[in-house]
Amino acid sequence: MVEPSIEVKIKNLHMKSPLVTASGTSGSSDEMNNLKKRDDILQSLGAFVTKGVTLIPRKGNPDYRIIETRTGLLNSIGLQNSGAKIFVRKELRVLNNLNLPIIVNISANSIDGFRKLAGYLEKNDEARIISGIEINVSCPNIKKGGMAFGTEPKLVERIVKNVKKEVGGSMLVITKLTPNVADITLPAKAAIAGGTDALSMINTVRGMAINIENHEPFLGNVHGGLSGPAIKPVGVFSVYQCYRYIPECRRKKVPIIGIGGITNWRDAIEYIIAGATAIAVGTAWFINPSVFIDIARGIKEFCVKNNIRDIKELVGSIKMRR
Repeated sequence: MVEPSIEVKIKNLHMKSPLVTASGTSGSSDEMNNLKKRDDILQSLGAFVTKGVTLIPRKGNPDYRIIETRTGLLNSIGLQNSGAKIFVRKELRVLNNLNLPIIVNISANSIDGFRKLAGYLEKNDEARIISGIEINVSCPNIKKGGMAFGTEPKLVERIVKNVKKEVGGSMLVITKLTPNVADITLPAKAAIAGGTDALSMINTVRGMAINIENHEPFLGNVHGGLSGPAIKPVGVFSVYQCYRYIPECRRKKVPIIGIGGITNWRDAIEYIIAGATAIAVGTAWFINPSVFIDIARGIKEFCVKNNIRDIKELVGSIKMRR
């Protein structure tokens, strides 16, 4: 059998693989020196999604910022970054050397802040290095903005509309949704109404941990976001909900990037069957540097075994019990 195709397309963005890095876990240019030496990893990726960028620099939250849980990772970084100016001046060029589509995750604490940040990136992306923007309306680790936006559909729609207006058709616009809502299809529909090109889901699940010796929270920010295997069922269900109940997703007019607890190829296939066109991996990369290679290989072997010629045949192929 001819080797199956695992190429996918998110609107006009062509990717050689459905695998992308999850924002917040892959860093930006500072962490890329080792990745540039691993051509096998780069060949397994379809796109690189950066750590969150804000208009002005952020120091992030106080220590502790990360603790390991029994089945995942609880983090409260707080969007630490050097700001958009340094990102454009120093980091974009380094990222361009990866020879991968670059998607920039953006965050702000106001609607106007999102608009200004998107406009700044569009205006200063002179070499057209940025392929897309991922709007973070779902971070649970900041006091202003973040998840507070993502739980209000009307705000989600306004944010997306403002970002879309600033970048026009020059960049793909993706909206990253929070699982910390009663019905994720509501903010998803709002993002679509605002003009988003794609959806990514899910961000981390809000949680906390307490030190029983001193009765204090482990995290300096008290609470944080849970990632890792524990949240995979939540992510799969979120993708399924949007794919099944939102016509634009079901027709693949608005593709979905599935995120949350993916550690192997079986997890990735599960998300794709639920309705995801692409898959983002984050926490597992901390444990297994070759996770993208392993998943890409596993997906191909699964396709060969099941006589699937194109990965797109699997998207949304879930069979419902009668």
